[in-house]
Amino acid sequence: LLKRYMKRELPDEFITHMNNLNKGDTVIDLGANVGLVSEILARKGLYVIAFEPNKTAFEELKKVAKQYPNIEIHNVAAGTENKHVKLFHHKDSEISDIDLTQSSSLLSEKPNVSIDLYDEVEEIDFAEFLNKRNLPIEILKIDIEGFEIDLINHLLDHNAVKDINKIYMETHERKFPALEKSTEDLKLRIDSENYKDKF
Repeated sequence: LLKRYMKRELPDEFITHMNNLNKGDTVIDLGANVGLVSEILARKGLYVIAFEPNKTAFEELKKVAKQYPNIEIHNVAAGTENKHVKLFHHKDSEISDIDLTQSSSLLSEKPNVSIDLYDEVEEIDFAEFLNKRNLPIEILKIDIEGFEIDLINHLLDHNAVKDINKIYMETHERKFPALEKSTEDLKLRIDSENYKDKF
């Protein structure tokens, strides 16, 4: 299952980078969901810090973390402030047998979520987290369903990417047209501030 997932879902550059890391190197998985990427990274002997705010997905992530002493898990949303927020769920999550936890988002305007289906979750200031940890991060993987644009701008504003070697981020503007301009603006900012090699 993991090998199939890796070939289908992870970019070649990510896999090559991961395979060239040293045992014990630190990587971060934002939007870890049920822990597939976290487990792939942990099997390589890397120290994985995984964040997942969805309570249902986090229960599965906990099972993965129990198998690997090198996975540290946080049931919080990596965001821009320390506060409690709504995590909106997929509009079909109560009527479908399919696991739709990966669609949860902090953004109520995301096309496939419902404003009526949500959990209250803790959000942390992720820039503050990184700056306090103050350790080299080889890989930062981000898949947080539309909120990555706000998050990266926040990290850049607070000089919080300095210790990160490479950031792999899924953007959602194709299925979430409201993000087209902010995504393009972020790409221009990354170029203009000479961070292109990090992304």
